[in-house]
Amino acid sequence: MNCESIKQHCSDSFNTGRHQFQYHCVINAWRNATLEVCALNRTVFGYCTEYNINGFVIQDNYGADCTKFNPPCPASYNSAEAYKYQTCYDLVKRNRKMADYTIKDSKHPYSASERLCGMLALPILTILHVMHS
Repeated sequence: MNCESIKQHCSDSFNTGRHQFQYHCVINAWRNATLEVCALNRTVFGYCTEYNINGFVIQDNYGADCTKFNPPCPASYNSAEAYKYQTCYDLVKRNRKMADYTIKDSKHPYSASERLCGMLALPILTILHVMHS
């Protein structure tokens, strides 16, 4: 996504060089989709990394304690390195399968294809470009 070429001033307030505007591939807050975003990195403490679409920030997903997964994630890691902990992405696959199961097996007045256009059918990959001025 070439994050370093995006003009932004998010990292200006952090002159320490510790926070960088970087590419992230992370889960969403509901753990049913993955997102590619350019955002400030941060330290995540033992949870899967998520992107909060309302706050436009990378943060811990407190519903996903990845230190208990097999294999576990470390007690702390850089959010831009979330891709190293694939068990977090497995949550998305599992939640999508659960949504598909619910759609197929529920008695709903709409056809399955009509319901796929609703909340249960979120894309696996959403590309967001977050630019702050």
